[in-house]
Amino acid sequence: MPLHHISLPALSASPGPIAVMHPLPNEQNRSVLALNHACELWKLNLATGLAEQLLQVDIPEFNIHHPVQVVISKDGQYAAVSNCFGRHAAVYDLLARQQMMKLSRDDYHSEVCTFPLAFAEIDGRSLLIHGTLWNRVDLTDVLTGELLSSRPQAEYEDDGYLNYFHAKLYVSPDQQWVVDTGWVWQPVGIIRSWNVRAWLKNTRESEDGASVSSPWEILVDWDLPAAWVDSQTIAIWGQVDGDLFDEEDLPDEGALPVVMVFNVMTGERSIVLREAPAYETTSPIENVYPHPQGKLAVDGDRLFLWGRGLNMTVWNRHDGAQEAAEEAFCPDLYHEEGRLFLQLDSQGGISAWRHTP
Repeated sequence: MPLHHISLPALSASPGPIAVMHPLPNEQNRSVLALNHACELWKLNLATGLAEQLLQVDIPEFNIHHPVQVVISKDGQYAAVSNCFGRHAAVYDLLARQQMMKLSRDDYHSEVCTFPLAFAEIDGRSLLIHGTLWNRVDLTDVLTGELLSSRPQAEYEDDGYLNYFHAKLYVSPDQQWVVDTGWVWQPVGIIRSWNVRAWLKNTRESEDGASVSSPWEILVDWDLPAAWVDSQTIAIWGQVDGDLFDEEDLPDEGALPVVMVFNVMTGERSIVLREAPAYETTSPIENVYPHPQGKLAVDGDRLFLWGRGLNMTVWNRHDGAQEAAEEAFCPDLYHEEGRLFLQLDSQGGISAWRHTP
C-alpha cells in the first residue's frame, strides 16, 4: 500500500497515555484534542509539537478504560465527552477551559448503544444534538443553554411515538443533516436521517418530520462505522441480512458485510462495496456490549476500511475494486483535514501516515 510515514515533531509536554483523540479545526490541519488516562483534555498541535493541557473532565460514573467518545463543534470551541455506553456526558468550552453543561439520558438499554452526541452549526449558532431518552434526542443552544426542541413526550400508541433507540450520530459537513445509526426490537439496526434546519421549525422533526428518511432497515448491527462523502452523501459499513434482500440486490444469504452509500436529500441508496470485510463485534474490554470494531474513512474516490483483527484495505467507491491492503495496520484515527492516519502508542506517542496513490 502506498502509505508513507510522516515525521512529527516531539511534543513540548507529554499528556501521558491517551485514551481517545479527535481532530481539531486548525489552519495547519494537524491539531487534535486528546483525552488522556488521567481524564485531562489536551490540545496537541502535531505540526509544531505544542501540547497544552486544557481542563479536567468531570462526568459521573465515567470510566476512562471503557469506550469513550469525543465530539467537537465545527469551529473547534466546544467539545462533548461521554462513555460510549454510559448515561452521562458533559460539554466543555475549550477556549474558556471550563465546563458548559452536564447531560444525562435514561438508563433503558443505555449500555448497548452509543450516547447520541453531535454538534451542528446553524446561522452562526453552535447547537448540540443529545440523547435524553432512549427514543428521544433534543437540540440545545450551547451558548445559552436554551432547549430548542421542547415538546411533549409521546406515549406508546400516540401519534408521533417513535419506537427507536437513538445511537451514534453523524452530522453532514454543511451542518444541515444528521444521520442516526440506531436500532429497534428484535433487535435490528435502522439508519435514519433528518434535516437540522427543519428541526428548528418543527420540534418533532427528529421523530416524524417531513425530512426524515430511513434508507436502510435490515441491519445486523448498529453504531455503525460511517463517513461523509460530501454534504449530501454518506458511506456506511454494515452487515445486512441477505435473506431479506431481493435476490438481484444480494444473491447470497446470511449476514453479509457491505458498504452502502446513500443521499440524505433523496433517500436514494446503493451498495457500492459487496466484498467488504467483516468487522469484529466482540469487544476486547470486559463487560462492554458487542459493537462494530471497524472504522471507515473517505478520501476522494477512495474508501478506507480497517479495524481490530483486520488488514486495512483501500477500495474505489465507484467500481468497488480493491486497490490496496496493508497488513496489521490499525490506526486510531483518520484526520480528514490533514489527510493523516494517526496511531497511538502506550506512552502517549503519536505516529502519522499519509496515503499517496
